[in-house]
Amino acid sequence: MKEKLNVQLMTLALMALMAVGCHDEPIGSSFDDDLYVPIGALVSVSNVQTGFFDLGDPDNASIAFDLTSEGETLSTSDIEVSFNEGTPVPFMSAAAVPGTVTVTFDEALAAVGLTLGDMEVGNGFRFQFKTSTSSGTFRSSNTLLVAISCKSELAGTYDYVGSNNFCSSGDQSGQVTINEINAGEYTFSDWSFGSYQACYGVAAPANGSLVMRDVCNTISVGGADSYGDTWELTINEVNGPNLSVTYVNTYGEFSDAVITRTDGTDWPPLSN
Repeated sequence: MKEKLNVQLMTLALMALMAVGCHDEPIGSSFDDDLYVPIGALVSVSNVQTGFFDLGDPDNASIAFDLTSEGETLSTSDIEVSFNEGTPVPFMSAAAVPGTVTVTFDEALAAVGLTLGDMEVGNGFRFQFKTSTSSGTFRSSNTLLVAISCKSELAGTYDYVGSNNFCSSGDQSGQVTINEINAGEYTFSDWSFGSYQACYGVAAPANGSLVMRDVCNTISVGGADSYGDTWELTINEVNGPNLSVTYVNTYGEFSDAVITRTDGTDWPPLSN
């Protein structure tokens, strides 16, 4: 009798487990929505325009971004700002959320008590967001980092005339395309400006990881070519649409070239 009772109890226990384990709907799908009423509010940033403060044109430098919120109704939405990951300070209250916020370079500088003379490329402002609702005050984990940089617009296809190359073949001419691979970072379709074709009878290789960097009109070259050699590109002169340069690499190859813009614009005041 005792064994029979134990069997019956075990059977009931297994049936209970099966009833729980065979639920037709995902767990929680039938819970009352009232259990999920959020507390607080989260602000999110999107549609960032420009994304950096232009050190080359500080008087006109500004950014803009959209703010949206999720959760409780906002009482206020305050923006704080810090410089180079320092302590955040009050900046402004957003007039409306959702809405668009515009910030000038001068406003950001004034908020952290700095001047244009304190700025260097690579510095940055971080904007943080604090909201108030009927439940209290909440700080959003979403932030916006705005770097100090310069606009760079060197990409395009241009005419060139090369001269004084490493095999003394005479002048060579053609077109070269400057491709932007990241903001302020470029590659050339022909880093040799025709000198490989003139001296070796072959087109220039893709040239490995070579990259030309433009930081506020200061030009440098990083990486290495397909053979492991490093290159230098010297800016000799900027004269309207004509850019005079010299390349040299650690293999001993070199050439002068004049690169001419064909879009009716002038080169910016580039230098090394």
